[in-house]
Amino acid sequence: MTKTNLWIDCDPGIDDAIAIAACAASQDVLNVHGISTVAGNQTIERVTNNALLLTDFLNLDVPVVSGQAGPLTREKVDAGHVHGTTGLGDTVLPKTSKTVEPGNPIVFMRDTIMNLPEGEKMTLVPVGPLTNIALLLKVFPEVNNKIEKIVIMGGGTYGNRTPTAEFNIWGDPEAGKMVFDSNLPIVMCGLDVTHKSGLNREQVKELYDSDKKIQHAFGDMLNFYFDSPAYINSDLVHIHDVVAIIYITNPEIFTGQQVSVDVDCTDGINRGMTVCDLRHTAPEEGRNVTLLTDLELDKFQKILLDKLENL
Repeated sequence: MTKTNLWIDCDPGIDDAIAIAACAASQDVLNVHGISTVAGNQTIERVTNNALLLTDFLNLDVPVVSGQAGPLTREKVDAGHVHGTTGLGDTVLPKTSKTVEPGNPIVFMRDTIMNLPEGEKMTLVPVGPLTNIALLLKVFPEVNNKIEKIVIMGGGTYGNRTPTAEFNIWGDPEAGKMVFDSNLPIVMCGLDVTHKSGLNREQVKELYDSDKKIQHAFGDMLNFYFDSPAYINSDLVHIHDVVAIIYITNPEIFTGQQVSVDVDCTDGINRGMTVCDLRHTAPEEGRNVTLLTDLELDKFQKILLDKLENL
């Protein structure tokens, strides 16, 4: 069986942490070539440290590169109020001696992609602001022919950071526009589908109560979510970023439609809005985005829990 070549771009983040765990549990079908970090849920220093801690904790032997510390043109705004001071809630992972790869991170990503064997391509999975990916595509356009698709956790037909904008796209709308305008095949795992995903309190409690250190740690992180204002009265905690990974390993449980997407880069009320053209009369040209709109929740939960259990 041919494995999917994968590069993860992330800002760990509790849901990023579980996405990385799902990758570690899916190495029978995924060939993870590396992880780049980007400032988003927390500062670049904190999210990079989290990526190092997580890959070591999960025995995921891949290089980690420290990417952009802020958006292309705007000031950085993080989501520490959602993910905690470190980015991983109150969970403390074992210390690690692992360090980031030296050199320019965008060059490292470019070289990894271009050095794939002839005939093979890379799937990019950005689950934070799209700053690194925009720079990669802009500075090294030769990678386009070696990219299979870009599976994005971001965007949607409505927002969470604002009424119309999802946090990752809102954080760097210029980067988002550059990526969506690339005409590469894109899958948008946006709020339309991630808000239909997640684990319930009983499932999280079972993780937390596990005598296995990995399962307990992720249960502890998800409990932090449940204690936050966003979920305090909810029975389902959304784990946005892991949806992108499960889409790659189990696309059959998802439904969606082909659309074109533009990004609002103004400073007004719709900053960062991903404008999805849902009209049946929309031009065929430019419909390079698969907008995921639904999933089978019971199957999603079983797949995710099985992956975590197998770590």
